[in-house]
Amino acid sequence: MSFEQQGAIHQELAFGNTLPVTGEQQTSDALFVSLSELIAESVFYHPALTTGVEMLSELEQNSLQSLLNGQSVEDHFVSTLTDKISQAITDDHRCIRVCLSGSDSYTFKALIGGALEVEEVNPAMGLRGVSRFASKAYSSAFAMECKVIKQLQQLGHDVEIVVPFVRALSDAATIIDRLAEQGLPRGLNGLKVLYSCSVPSAALLADKLLQYFDGIVIDWDELTQMTLGVDKHNEALSYLYNPQSEAVSQLAMIAVKAANFTKKPVIVVTRELESFPKLAEFLAEHVQPQSVFNF
Repeated sequence: MSFEQQGAIHQELAFGNTLPVTGEQQTSDALFVSLSELIAESVFYHPALTTGVEMLSELEQNSLQSLLNGQSVEDHFVSTLTDKISQAITDDHRCIRVCLSGSDSYTFKALIGGALEVEEVNPAMGLRGVSRFASKAYSSAFAMECKVIKQLQQLGHDVEIVVPFVRALSDAATIIDRLAEQGLPRGLNGLKVLYSCSVPSAALLADKLLQYFDGIVIDWDELTQMTLGVDKHNEALSYLYNPQSEAVSQLAMIAVKAANFTKKPVIVVTRELESFPKLAEFLAEHVQPQSVFNF
């Protein structure tokens, strides 16, 4: 397939806008925000650093204090992310979907204060998503992420919450309760909560999970890795990483059909889509315009 043909498919997909911004973006009525990536590029420190600062090295303590500039961790974290998101919102954006942080312990370790993370043999399948939000160690950080959502609401923005890395029905019940405890009950003033389909179980259980959620966000890259059992960052296995795999598209179709049956939206988040023309064709056929977000 030629570059021009790929471009035509991409134009048909009518990508939504993303934050962080990657490349030139067309006008869209939707903005998809990744808190994980915003934390990495704008906050630089571990969100759980509301405690344990004294455990940091002298270099990390100095770096943290320079970033905070006299603010508390909570005030700096919330204001930085709220400002970044607010600045990215345009008059065209009728919907802002904010995905809570879905980073694994390996990614968090790269931040200032990363030593707070427990060593895991397999971080990609470890403490992340709802499991992290429900943990005692991350409770204050989860509250800060929720405060970002509430600040955006107070600014008059229509925000939908995306819950990353949902693995089981118990995750669904847990996160809905946790959000309600933070003053973000699903349905209040029309608040919608969607879940991220990153593992096969989240696709296979889509019909049941959608009883708890208002839509599905298919994280195509994560779903590919978890379905094929391949870390795309492992160069020795890169030849096995294939987002166009029939196994992945079959799982995605289960999720799509469940969402269509319940008349709830399907959103797809992916990366490097231009390298996978068959995937672009699949998304153009099965996903609504401006429901694909290419980071």
